[in-house]
Formats: sequence, C-alpha cells, structure tokens
Amino acid sequence: MIQYVLDPPRSQFIRYEQFSDFADELEPPLRIPKPNQLLLVAMDLPICEDDRMHCVDILDGLTKHFLGTLDVSALGTGTNIAIDMKKDRPKEYRPIATTLQCQRDTYLTRIGLCGFRTNVERNRFQRQSRGPVLERATIDELIELDDLGTPTST
Repeated sequence: MIQYVLDPPRSQFIRYEQFSDFADELEPPLRIPKPNQLLLVAMDLPICEDDRMHCVDILDGLTKHFLGTLDVSALGTGTNIAIDMKKDRPKEYRPIATTLQCQRDTYLTRIGLCGFRTNVERNRFQRQSRGPVLERATIDELIELDDLGTPTST
C-alpha cells in the first residue's frame, strides 16, 4: 500500500510535501492525477507540527472530493469534524495550519521576496548612478560643518 511507502514507521502521518504524490498514486476513485496541487490546497486540510498531515484528514478530504461534497467555505479549519473522527487522533495530533493557509503564506513570501529584490536592485542602481564619492574629509572639518554651520577654508 502506498501509505506505508510514505509512512514507514506507520505513524498515521505523511509529510505535506508528499501529499501531491500520494494523491496521484492512489487507485481510482480517490486518485487525483497531477497537476493536483491547487485542488489539494482547496481542500483546506489541517497540517500538524513538522508539516505532517493525518491520514484521517486526508481520507476525509479525498472522500468529500469524490462524492462532490467538497465545499471550501464549509471546510474551515477542521471545526466541523465529526465527533467519532476526533477520537481516532493520536496524541501528536496538533493542527497548526491548513493547506490553504500554507499556500497563502508561500504566496505572500514570494511577493515579499520579489519586492525586496526590486528594492535592492533599485538602490544598487541609484548608488551606481551617483557621482564619485568626494575625498575623505578630516574629522575636524566634519565637526565644523555640522556644529557651526560654517564652511572650512582649505
């Protein structure tokens, strides 16, 4: 079974990075062929610590997708999970984010990096387009210019 390949210690968790491959390697009717990243993100499944996803959450999301009951607005952050599903969770089950939140964070990080790089390039261009730097001034000349506001005689 593919789950045991992705989860050798059988901890009931798989890594978030493996989720796309896992959904692609399942047998029909639960299989979601690649490219499947956006559809998997839209499931808004909980992600636990260390970027791990619980198998019950994955199975629930895939089943809802197959049955056509996947409603992004109704999924939320897992608050509507059935009572019996909550009992089947291991002690390590502590959701800290969802697939949708993770994708949003990744997108905003890319935007921030793009803005930062643009700013660095703009500043680099401005520094290069300035005139040559004047010769080093002595400390006394700088003090006199700043404090007294009088020009120095050279």
